Amino acid sequence: MEDYSISLLITQGITILLLLGVIFYLLRQRRIIRLEKRFEKFSLLSTTEKEKSLFDLLCDLGWKMIHHLSRRLEKSQVLNRYASSYEKFIQFEDKDKISKMDYLSLKFVMAFLTSLLHLFSSMFQLVPLSFMGLLISFFLGFFLPDIYLQLIYQEKRKRVEEDLLKAIIVMNNSFKSGRNIMQAVEIVKNELEGPISDEFKKIYLDMTYGLSIEVVFDRFYHRVKLEDAKYITSSLTMLNKTGGNIVKVFGTIEKSFFEKKKLKQEMESLTSASIFVFRTLCVLPFLFILVIYLLNPLYFEPVFTTFLGRIFLFFTVLLYILYILVIKKVLEVKI
Repeated sequence: MEDYSISLLITQGITILLLLGVIFYLLRQRRIIRLEKRFEKFSLLSTTEKEKSLFDLLCDLGWKMIHHLSRRLEKSQVLNRYASSYEKFIQFEDKDKISKMDYLSLKFVMAFLTSLLHLFSSMFQLVPLSFMGLLISFFLGFFLPDIYLQLIYQEKRKRVEEDLLKAIIVMNNSFKSGRNIMQAVEIVKNELEGPISDEFKKIYLDMTYGLSIEVVFDRFYHRVKLEDAKYITSSLTMLNKTGGNIVKVFGTIEKSFFEKKKLKQEMESLTSASIFVFRTLCVLPFLFILVIYLLNPLYFEPVFTTFLGRIFLFFTVLLYILYILVIKKVLEVKI
Protein backbone atom coordinates (compact mmCIF):
# COMPACT_ATOMS: atom_id res chain seq x y z
CA MET A 1 0.00 0.00 0.00
CA GLU A 2 2.87 2.35 0.80
CA ASP A 3 4.52 1.58 -2.57
CA TYR A 4 1.21 2.32 -4.30
CA SER A 5 0.93 5.69 -2.50
CA ILE A 6 4.48 6.58 -3.54
CA SER A 7 3.81 5.68 -7.19
CA LEU A 8 0.55 7.65 -7.10
CA LEU A 9 2.39 10.64 -5.63
CA ILE A 10 5.02 10.40 -8.38
CA THR A 11 2.29 10.22 -11.06
CA GLN A 12 0.56 13.27 -9.61
CA GLY A 13 3.84 15.16 -9.49
CA ILE A 14 4.65 14.32 -13.12
CA THR A 15 1.13 15.37 -14.19
CA ILE A 16 1.42 18.69 -12.36
CA LEU A 17 4.85 19.33 -13.90
CA LEU A 18 3.48 18.58 -17.37
CA LEU A 19 0.54 20.95 -16.83
CA LEU A 20 2.86 23.67 -15.56
CA GLY A 21 5.10 23.10 -18.58
CA VAL A 22 2.17 23.43 -20.98
CA ILE A 23 0.95 26.60 -19.24
CA PHE A 24 4.47 28.09 -19.29
CA TYR A 25 4.84 27.24 -22.98
CA LEU A 26 1.46 28.82 -23.86
CA LEU A 27 2.29 31.98 -21.91
CA ARG A 28 5.68 32.18 -23.60
CA GLN A 29 4.12 31.75 -27.04
CA ARG A 30 1.54 34.44 -26.21
CA ARG A 31 4.32 36.84 -25.24
CA ILE A 32 6.21 36.05 -28.46
CA ILE A 33 3.10 36.72 -30.55
CA ARG A 34 2.52 40.05 -28.80
CA LEU A 35 6.14 41.06 -29.45
CA GLU A 36 5.84 40.00 -33.10
CA LYS A 37 2.77 42.19 -33.54
CA ARG A 38 4.55 45.15 -31.95
CA PHE A 39 7.61 44.91 -34.22
CA GLU A 40 5.82 43.64 -37.34
CA LYS A 41 5.46 47.11 -38.86
CA PHE A 42 9.23 47.68 -38.52
CA SER A 43 10.09 44.33 -40.11
CA LEU A 44 11.38 43.88 -43.68
CA LEU A 45 9.80 40.43 -44.07
CA SER A 46 7.60 39.77 -47.06
CA THR A 47 3.90 40.37 -46.50
CA THR A 48 3.13 37.10 -48.29
CA GLU A 49 4.88 35.04 -45.62
CA LYS A 50 2.73 31.99 -44.87
CA GLU A 51 4.78 30.39 -42.10
CA LYS A 52 2.83 29.68 -38.92
CA SER A 53 4.02 28.92 -35.41
CA LEU A 54 3.03 25.80 -33.49
CA PHE A 55 0.71 27.88 -31.32
CA ASP A 56 -1.08 29.22 -34.42
CA LEU A 57 -1.41 25.71 -35.82
CA LEU A 58 -2.94 24.49 -32.54
CA CYS A 59 -5.35 27.45 -32.54
CA ASP A 60 -6.35 26.72 -36.13
CA LEU A 61 -6.93 23.06 -35.26
CA GLY A 62 -9.06 24.05 -32.26
CA TRP A 63 -11.17 26.43 -34.33
CA LYS A 64 -11.65 23.78 -37.02
CA MET A 65 -13.05 21.43 -34.38
CA ILE A 66 -15.33 24.17 -33.05
CA HIS A 67 -16.57 25.03 -36.56
CA HIS A 68 -17.25 21.34 -37.21
CA LEU A 69 -19.22 21.08 -33.98
CA SER A 70 -21.12 24.27 -34.84
CA ARG A 71 -22.29 22.81 -38.14
CA ARG A 72 -23.74 19.87 -36.21
CA LEU A 73 -25.44 22.08 -33.60
CA GLU A 74 -26.96 24.42 -36.21
CA LYS A 75 -29.49 21.72 -37.08
CA SER A 76 -31.27 22.37 -33.77
CA GLN A 77 -33.73 25.28 -33.78
CA VAL A 78 -33.61 25.52 -29.98
CA LEU A 79 -29.82 25.92 -29.94
CA ASN A 80 -30.05 28.46 -32.78
CA ARG A 81 -32.41 30.61 -30.74
CA TYR A 82 -30.15 30.27 -27.69
CA ALA A 83 -27.04 31.16 -29.70
CA SER A 84 -28.64 34.31 -31.16
CA SER A 85 -27.84 36.16 -27.91
CA TYR A 86 -24.11 35.78 -28.68
CA GLU A 87 -24.32 37.64 -31.97
CA LYS A 88 -23.55 40.95 -30.24
CA PHE A 89 -20.09 39.66 -29.22
CA ILE A 90 -18.92 39.18 -32.82
CA GLN A 91 -16.64 41.95 -34.08
CA PHE A 92 -17.02 43.29 -37.60
CA GLU A 93 -13.61 42.00 -38.69
CA ASP A 94 -14.49 38.48 -37.48
CA LYS A 95 -18.00 38.27 -38.97
CA ASP A 96 -16.77 35.92 -41.73
CA LYS A 97 -14.64 33.80 -39.38
CA ILE A 98 -16.83 33.35 -36.31
CA SER A 99 -20.54 32.65 -36.09
CA LYS A 100 -22.89 32.92 -33.14
CA MET A 101 -23.02 29.12 -32.93
CA ASP A 102 -19.23 28.99 -32.45
CA TYR A 103 -19.65 30.60 -29.03
CA LEU A 104 -22.12 27.91 -28.02
CA SER A 105 -19.77 25.21 -29.33
CA LEU A 106 -16.95 26.75 -27.30
CA LYS A 107 -19.13 26.53 -24.19
CA PHE A 108 -19.76 22.83 -24.78
CA VAL A 109 -16.03 22.25 -25.29
CA MET A 110 -15.22 24.07 -22.03
CA ALA A 111 -17.89 22.04 -20.21
CA PHE A 112 -16.38 18.81 -21.55
CA LEU A 113 -12.86 19.86 -20.49
CA THR A 114 -13.92 20.80 -16.95
CA SER A 115 -15.82 17.51 -16.61
CA LEU A 116 -12.73 15.64 -17.82
CA LEU A 117 -10.58 17.56 -15.34
CA HIS A 118 -12.96 16.59 -12.53
CA LEU A 119 -12.77 12.96 -13.66
CA PHE A 120 -8.96 12.93 -13.60
CA SER A 121 -8.94 14.73 -10.24
CA SER A 122 -11.18 12.05 -8.73
CA MET A 123 -8.96 9.29 -10.14
CA PHE A 124 -5.76 10.83 -8.76
CA GLN A 125 -7.24 11.49 -5.32
CA LEU A 126 -8.81 7.99 -5.13
CA VAL A 127 -12.21 9.58 -4.49
CA PRO A 128 -15.39 7.95 -5.82
CA LEU A 129 -16.74 9.81 -8.81
CA SER A 130 -19.98 11.58 -7.87
CA PHE A 131 -22.63 12.46 -10.38
CA MET A 132 -23.35 15.76 -8.61
CA GLY A 133 -19.68 16.81 -8.76
CA LEU A 134 -19.53 15.92 -12.44
CA LEU A 135 -22.72 17.90 -13.09
CA ILE A 136 -21.40 20.94 -11.21
CA SER A 137 -18.10 20.87 -13.12
CA PHE A 138 -20.01 20.59 -16.41
CA PHE A 139 -22.19 23.62 -15.69
CA LEU A 140 -19.19 25.52 -14.33
CA GLY A 141 -17.34 25.02 -17.61
CA PHE A 142 -20.47 25.75 -19.63
CA PHE A 143 -21.15 29.15 -18.03
CA LEU A 144 -17.52 30.18 -17.44
CA PRO A 145 -17.13 31.69 -20.96
CA ASP A 146 -20.24 33.80 -20.32
CA ILE A 147 -18.48 35.57 -17.46
CA TYR A 148 -15.51 36.37 -19.68
CA LEU A 149 -17.74 37.53 -22.53
CA GLN A 150 -19.82 39.73 -20.23
CA LEU A 151 -16.70 41.41 -18.85
CA ILE A 152 -15.53 42.17 -22.39
CA TYR A 153 -19.03 43.32 -23.35
CA GLN A 154 -19.28 45.71 -20.38
CA GLU A 155 -15.89 47.18 -21.26
CA LYS A 156 -17.05 47.58 -24.85
CA ARG A 157 -20.29 49.31 -23.76
CA LYS A 158 -18.29 51.69 -21.60
CA ARG A 159 -16.00 52.64 -24.48
CA VAL A 160 -18.93 53.02 -26.89
CA GLU A 161 -20.68 55.29 -24.38
CA GLU A 162 -17.54 57.41 -24.02
CA ASP A 163 -16.97 57.70 -27.79
CA LEU A 164 -20.58 58.16 -28.83
CA LEU A 165 -20.31 61.93 -28.40
CA LYS A 166 -17.34 61.95 -30.82
CA ALA A 167 -19.43 60.05 -33.36
CA ILE A 168 -22.28 62.55 -33.01
CA ILE A 169 -19.88 65.48 -33.50
CA VAL A 170 -18.40 63.88 -36.63
CA MET A 171 -21.88 63.12 -38.04
CA ASN A 172 -23.10 66.65 -37.28
CA ASN A 173 -20.08 68.18 -39.04
CA SER A 174 -20.74 65.88 -42.00
CA PHE A 175 -24.36 67.04 -42.19
CA LYS A 176 -23.23 70.67 -42.10
CA SER A 177 -21.01 70.00 -45.12
CA GLY A 178 -23.97 68.60 -47.08
CA ARG A 179 -23.48 64.84 -46.68
CA ASN A 180 -26.31 62.37 -46.09
CA ILE A 181 -26.67 59.86 -43.23
CA MET A 182 -24.91 57.00 -45.02
CA GLN A 183 -21.93 59.19 -45.89
CA ALA A 184 -21.78 60.46 -42.30
CA VAL A 185 -21.79 56.90 -40.97
CA GLU A 186 -18.99 56.01 -43.38
CA ILE A 187 -16.89 58.94 -42.14
CA VAL A 188 -17.40 57.86 -38.51
CA LYS A 189 -16.36 54.28 -39.18
CA ASN A 190 -13.23 55.47 -41.00
CA GLU A 191 -12.21 58.30 -38.67
CA LEU A 192 -12.82 56.80 -35.22
CA GLU A 193 -11.21 53.75 -33.65
CA GLY A 194 -12.16 51.06 -31.19
CA PRO A 195 -15.61 49.58 -30.47
CA ILE A 196 -17.48 52.64 -31.77
CA SER A 197 -15.84 52.18 -35.17
CA ASP A 198 -16.75 48.49 -35.11
CA GLU A 199 -20.40 49.32 -34.38
CA PHE A 200 -20.61 51.94 -37.13
CA LYS A 201 -19.11 49.44 -39.58
CA LYS A 202 -22.04 47.16 -38.75
CA ILE A 203 -24.44 50.09 -39.17
CA TYR A 204 -22.93 50.92 -42.55
CA LEU A 205 -23.16 47.27 -43.64
CA ASP A 206 -26.84 47.11 -42.62
CA MET A 207 -27.55 50.30 -44.58
CA THR A 208 -25.83 48.91 -47.70
CA TYR A 209 -28.15 45.89 -47.44
CA GLY A 210 -31.10 48.30 -47.81
CA LEU A 211 -32.43 48.33 -44.23
CA SER A 212 -34.27 51.46 -43.13
CA ILE A 213 -32.56 54.00 -40.87
CA GLU A 214 -34.81 53.28 -37.87
CA VAL A 215 -34.21 49.52 -38.17
CA VAL A 216 -30.45 49.97 -38.52
CA PHE A 217 -30.10 52.19 -35.46
CA ASP A 218 -32.58 50.07 -33.51
CA ARG A 219 -30.31 47.10 -34.13
CA PHE A 220 -27.42 49.27 -32.92
CA TYR A 221 -29.33 50.02 -29.70
CA HIS A 222 -30.07 46.34 -29.05
CA ARG A 223 -26.38 45.51 -29.49
CA VAL A 224 -25.02 48.08 -27.05
CA LYS A 225 -28.05 48.57 -24.74
CA LEU A 226 -27.35 52.27 -24.12
CA GLU A 227 -29.99 54.93 -23.49
CA ASP A 228 -28.03 57.40 -25.64
CA ALA A 229 -28.27 55.01 -28.59
CA LYS A 230 -32.01 54.71 -27.98
CA TYR A 231 -32.27 58.51 -28.01
CA ILE A 232 -30.48 58.66 -31.38
CA THR A 233 -32.75 55.91 -32.75
CA SER A 234 -35.96 57.67 -31.71
CA SER A 235 -34.69 61.02 -33.04
CA LEU A 236 -33.77 59.58 -36.44
CA THR A 237 -37.08 57.69 -36.63
CA MET A 238 -39.10 60.85 -35.97
CA LEU A 239 -36.91 62.79 -38.40
CA ASN A 240 -37.38 60.20 -41.10
CA LYS A 241 -41.18 60.10 -40.66
CA THR A 242 -41.99 63.77 -40.12
CA GLY A 243 -39.06 65.47 -41.82
CA GLY A 244 -37.04 68.41 -40.49
CA ASN A 245 -33.61 69.97 -40.40
CA ILE A 246 -31.17 67.18 -39.64
CA VAL A 247 -28.40 69.65 -38.80
CA LYS A 248 -30.50 71.30 -36.08
CA VAL A 249 -31.61 67.91 -34.71
CA PHE A 250 -28.07 66.58 -34.45
CA GLY A 251 -26.91 69.92 -33.06
CA THR A 252 -29.46 69.47 -30.26
CA ILE A 253 -28.33 65.86 -29.74
CA GLU A 254 -24.68 66.95 -29.61
CA LYS A 255 -25.42 69.66 -27.05
CA SER A 256 -27.53 67.26 -24.96
CA PHE A 257 -24.84 64.57 -24.96
CA PHE A 258 -22.14 67.10 -24.08
CA GLU A 259 -24.12 68.40 -21.08
CA LYS A 260 -24.93 64.87 -19.98
CA LYS A 261 -21.28 63.81 -20.15
CA LYS A 262 -20.20 66.88 -18.24
CA LEU A 263 -22.82 66.25 -15.54
CA LYS A 264 -21.82 62.59 -15.33
CA GLN A 265 -18.16 63.48 -14.80
CA GLU A 266 -19.16 65.88 -12.01
CA MET A 267 -21.31 63.21 -10.35
CA GLU A 268 -18.48 60.68 -10.57
CA SER A 269 -16.09 63.12 -8.89
CA LEU A 270 -18.63 63.75 -6.10
CA THR A 271 -19.38 60.06 -5.47
CA SER A 272 -15.82 58.70 -5.93
CA ALA A 273 -15.10 58.80 -2.16
CA SER A 274 -18.34 56.96 -1.33
CA ILE A 275 -17.65 54.33 -3.98
CA PHE A 276 -14.13 53.80 -2.59
CA VAL A 277 -15.53 53.30 0.93
CA PHE A 278 -18.17 50.89 -0.42
CA ARG A 279 -15.56 48.78 -2.25
CA THR A 280 -13.32 48.78 0.82
CA LEU A 281 -16.16 47.58 3.04
CA CYS A 282 -16.94 44.83 0.52
CA VAL A 283 -13.38 43.52 0.65
CA LEU A 284 -12.75 43.87 4.41
CA PRO A 285 -14.81 40.80 5.52
CA PHE A 286 -12.79 38.53 3.26
CA LEU A 287 -9.53 40.00 4.56
CA PHE A 288 -10.62 39.42 8.17
CA ILE A 289 -11.64 35.85 7.38
CA LEU A 290 -8.28 35.21 5.67
CA VAL A 291 -6.30 36.63 8.61
CA ILE A 292 -8.29 34.63 11.18
CA TYR A 293 -7.94 31.46 9.09
CA LEU A 294 -4.16 31.91 8.86
CA LEU A 295 -3.92 32.43 12.65
CA ASN A 296 -6.27 29.56 13.53
CA PRO A 297 -7.34 27.22 10.67
CA LEU A 298 -9.88 25.44 12.93
CA TYR A 299 -11.68 28.62 13.97
CA PHE A 300 -14.35 28.39 11.24
CA GLU A 301 -14.76 24.60 11.38
CA PRO A 302 -18.06 24.70 13.40
CA VAL A 303 -19.57 26.93 10.71
CA PHE A 304 -19.22 24.17 8.10
CA THR A 305 -19.67 21.06 10.29
CA THR A 306 -22.71 21.95 12.45
CA PHE A 307 -26.30 22.54 11.43
CA LEU A 308 -26.51 25.85 13.32
CA GLY A 309 -23.26 27.00 11.75
CA ARG A 310 -24.57 26.31 8.23
CA ILE A 311 -27.74 28.29 8.95
CA PHE A 312 -25.59 31.14 10.27
CA LEU A 313 -23.41 30.97 7.13
CA PHE A 314 -26.46 31.02 4.84
CA PHE A 315 -27.96 34.13 6.47
CA THR A 316 -24.56 35.84 6.59
CA VAL A 317 -24.04 35.35 2.85
CA LEU A 318 -27.64 36.43 2.18
CA LEU A 319 -27.25 39.63 4.22
CA TYR A 320 -23.91 40.36 2.56
CA ILE A 321 -25.46 40.06 -0.92
CA LEU A 322 -28.41 42.27 0.11
CA TYR A 323 -25.97 44.83 1.51
CA ILE A 324 -24.06 44.98 -1.78
CA LEU A 325 -27.25 45.28 -3.85
CA VAL A 326 -28.81 47.99 -1.65
CA ILE A 327 -25.66 50.14 -1.36
CA LYS A 328 -24.96 49.77 -5.09
CA LYS A 329 -28.52 50.89 -5.83
CA VAL A 330 -28.17 53.89 -3.51
CA LEU A 331 -24.88 54.95 -5.09
CA GLU A 332 -26.20 54.53 -8.64
CA VAL A 333 -27.03 57.88 -10.19
CA LYS A 334 -29.04 57.97 -13.42
CA ILE A 335 -28.65 61.03 -15.59
